[in-house]
Amino acid sequence: MNLSIVYRLILKDWYLQRASILIALAGGFVGIGMVVTGTQAGFLLGCITLVTVLIAFGANLAIATMVNERKEQTLPFVMSLPISYREYTASKILGNVILFLIPWLFITLCSLGILWISPEHKQGLIPYVAIMATEMLVSTCLIVTVAIITESQPWTVACIMVGNVGFNVVGYFVAHVPRIDHSMFGPTLRWDAASLGLLLAEFAAIALLLACAFAVQARKMDFL
Repeated sequence: MNLSIVYRLILKDWYLQRASILIALAGGFVGIGMVVTGTQAGFLLGCITLVTVLIAFGANLAIATMVNERKEQTLPFVMSLPISYREYTASKILGNVILFLIPWLFITLCSLGILWISPEHKQGLIPYVAIMATEMLVSTCLIVTVAIITESQPWTVACIMVGNVGFNVVGYFVAHVPRIDHSMFGPTLRWDAASLGLLLAEFAAIALLLACAFAVQARKMDFL
């Protein structure tokens, strides 16, 4: 695999999506600002803003960097370059995941930091927030996998909708896991087997999704 070509293709996508990154980071600042106001309404609106920013950013990346290449007929030009399917797939997956990690890490770390230093002693929410933040990463990896495999806007949009609904379903399920339910509103941080197991399952799902994308792409005979 020619890592130089992969690196250049990733930089190309990063350059084209630079405005989206800045908008996502700005949205993250706004959401964090709402959360730290200390009011119940500010906390709720801030959380909704942060979740919306991450979901919208991940969805936009997949459509802009993969689906639109097929739709706008730029994919034939890209594949006419001296590039293999492994290099193309690696550049798209790594580019999208690393790009998403920029606002994701900023928003997640800020949110966990706010809970850690909260004067209201909300440290019990840290495992729940970490699990739900990772769930958004799983959802983004699913969208990336579907987008690169199908190169279809309808399938990708359907996957985005499933991810949005799934976030609410997972949030409800995690909040009602007995061990997490008992400690999430407590004043102290508690990592138990249930919360750690869910986090490990999410990271395993991420690895499985990305491996699936590479495996399916390897079987393609024609990218054009």
